Amino acid sequence: MVNQIFQVLLPWYILVSADSVLWLGIAGFATIAPSIFSSLWGGTVIDKIGRSKTMLFCEALQLCLITSIPVLIIFDKAKPALISAIIFISGFFDEPGQMARRALLPSYTRLAGIPLHQATGLKEALDGIMSVAGPLAAGLVIAVYGPLKAWFCTVFLCFCIVMTALRLFNGRKPRIKRTSATYRQVLTNLYKDNFLFKVITLTLPLFILGQSWELLILPAYVHEHNYGSFFLGLMEAAFGLGAFAGALYFTAVGKRFKFFTVSALNYTAYAVSVIVLMYSLPKSLVVAATALCGAPYGAFTAMVITIILSRIPEETRGKTLGVFAAGAALTESIFIMIIAIMLNYFGLFNTLFSVLIVFALLILAAILAGRNEKQPPLM
Repeated sequence: MVNQIFQVLLPWYILVSADSVLWLGIAGFATIAPSIFSSLWGGTVIDKIGRSKTMLFCEALQLCLITSIPVLIIFDKAKPALISAIIFISGFFDEPGQMARRALLPSYTRLAGIPLHQATGLKEALDGIMSVAGPLAAGLVIAVYGPLKAWFCTVFLCFCIVMTALRLFNGRKPRIKRTSATYRQVLTNLYKDNFLFKVITLTLPLFILGQSWELLILPAYVHEHNYGSFFLGLMEAAFGLGAFAGALYFTAVGKRFKFFTVSALNYTAYAVSVIVLMYSLPKSLVVAATALCGAPYGAFTAMVITIILSRIPEETRGKTLGVFAAGAALTESIFIMIIAIMLNYFGLFNTLFSVLIVFALLILAAILAGRNEKQPPLM
C-alpha cells in the first residue's frame, strides 16, 4: 500500500511544486536507477546475512529517509532536486528488501502446505487490492488534506512495515548457512535453462512502461485534462482491481496457463490501455478499460514469479532474483527518461503512439515464440 500511495503522491507533489514533466522524469529515474546496482549487491547481502535481516535492515533505513521528506516540507526546504536525491538514496534499499521478501515466499509456502503458484497468486492478488486502496487513499487525502498529510500517512505505514518485519525477524528459526553461488554460475544456469531464459527475455520489455505508467503517463494524462488528484488515484486503482482479479484467477487455475499465450494477452492489454489514453474518451470508459487491462497483468506477473522461483535452486535464488530485478530496473530507468523527454518535447499523443508500436512488436514476438507451446510450464 505504501508503494501505491507513493506512485500517486510523488508525481503529484513534483508536478504541483515544479510544474515540470522533466523533473517528473528525474524523480522517476531517481526512484528506479539505484535498483540496477542494489539488486546485484542485494543478492550477495541476502546470501551473507540472511533474508529476514536484509528485509528489516532495508525497511528501517527507508523509514528514516521517507520521514525526512515531510520534515523538509514543513521547513520549506523540499526542493525537487533534494526530494529526488532522497528518493535516489532510498532506492538503493528498496529492491533488496523486496527481493528478501520474495525469496522468503517458497519457505513459507512449504510451511503452509500449499502449492507455490497459489501462494504467488495470492501475493499478487494482495498487491492488486492494495493497488486499489492505495491510489484511492492517496488521491483522497491529497485532495482533502493536502500533500503534507499524505506524506505523514506514508511515514506511518512505513513504520508499520518495520514493526512487522521486526516481528518476523524475532520469530525466525536459527539460520542455516547455505552454499552460495557466484553470479557467473547464476548466469550460466539461466542460459542453460532455455525456457527460463525466454521467460525473462520476454518479460523484461514489460518494464518499458513499468514505473513510467504510474509516475509519468497517468500523471501527464490527468494533468493535461485537468482531472485532479482523485481521478489519478482512481485510474491506478482501476488497474489494480483488474490485477487483483487476474491474480486470483491464476491462483485458482494457474496450472492451465501457458506462458507465451498469457504474454501475448498481457501485451495486448497494455496496447489497449495505451490506445484509450491517446484519445479524449469519457472518464467512465477510460476507467473501465484500464481495469479490464489490469487482469492479464495480474495473472502474468504471478506466473512469471512462480516460474522463476520454481525453476531455480534455493542456493541461487537470491542472486537470480537480483539479476532479474537489475534487468527490470535498467529497462525502467532508461525508458523513464526517454518517455519524460518525449512527453516534454513531443506531447502525450506522440509518446503513446511510439509506445504502441513497441507493444505491437512484442505481441508479435510472443505469438511467434509460443507457436510450439504445447503444455503449461507449471506442473
